[in-house]
Amino acid sequence: MDSIDRKIVDYLAINCRIGLQELSKRTGVSAYEVKNRIDMLLKTDVIHNFAILLSPLITNEELSIAILDFDIVPKEKDILKVLASNPSVWKCYRALEDKYVIFSFYFEQDELSKLALMLRSLPGIGYVEMYSRFSRYWGGKLELTDVHKQILRCLIRNPRMSVADIAEMTSSETNTVIDSINLMRESETVLFTINASDYMKESKIEVLAKIQWNVGKTSQEHVAKWLQDSFSDIYLREYVSVVEPTLFFNFTVNHVQEVEIVKSKTIESGLVSKITPLILFPGTVIADPRVRNFEEVLTETGFSSQNGLFS
Repeated sequence: MDSIDRKIVDYLAINCRIGLQELSKRTGVSAYEVKNRIDMLLKTDVIHNFAILLSPLITNEELSIAILDFDIVPKEKDILKVLASNPSVWKCYRALEDKYVIFSFYFEQDELSKLALMLRSLPGIGYVEMYSRFSRYWGGKLELTDVHKQILRCLIRNPRMSVADIAEMTSSETNTVIDSINLMRESETVLFTINASDYMKESKIEVLAKIQWNVGKTSQEHVAKWLQDSFSDIYLREYVSVVEPTLFFNFTVNHVQEVEIVKSKTIESGLVSKITPLILFPGTVIADPRVRNFEEVLTETGFSSQNGLFS
């Protein structure tokens, strides 16, 4: 990995349909080299795959974060095997002090209940701390027409499928395909992105800090903005609960000592009452429930993909 590879990955994460010529202009290397680099990134599994996701405003998805504390820690492969049996689980991170952090997506309340039951029945589990319903930070809600759904059926199979191939498969005009894809993307109804490995962050230490702010003195918007401004160079994202004064601040550092600096500065701000950092090891992607749900949404409307990619 070099700076050009990282630029390519960053651009593809924003729009995986970006063309080779456009990537060539933005990275300063030839389109031929861009293609070779993308092929190598796929071959080495830095990019797992290209993906498209529906807006949370359409899927009604909710994120859940669970912190697991084990009395007797099972083998990690055994934990992952059990987690893989639940369709809501997305990612699993091992943290220091015999803890694990689980990210999940659910679409019905009973899915969350089943997830909680499964986590609390894990072998050797001591305590499960769960948080759900976080503020959404992206997504629009375009009314999807039959033409949009036909195009999406093609893009599920191959998110970088050419406009000409999509037009042929859907019996649509080329301009119709181009305008439809642009509309879905610009309205943020559909995200064209990639699934990438944690190799991108391997030289960094990733941290997930649980923060509780001082109710009455500040707001979630103020705290989130303060974190983004104060730690812009290490900031990844934050997850803000909509049901309690809690957020999770995700950031990276070069050394463990820097975690204490972030913790001290945050407490000194007077905005928060408590911050509990969890140092994470590279995570494991179990599956992406949003992709499964995407397929179900299209199936319900008669526009399922036809090649069994999600079986």
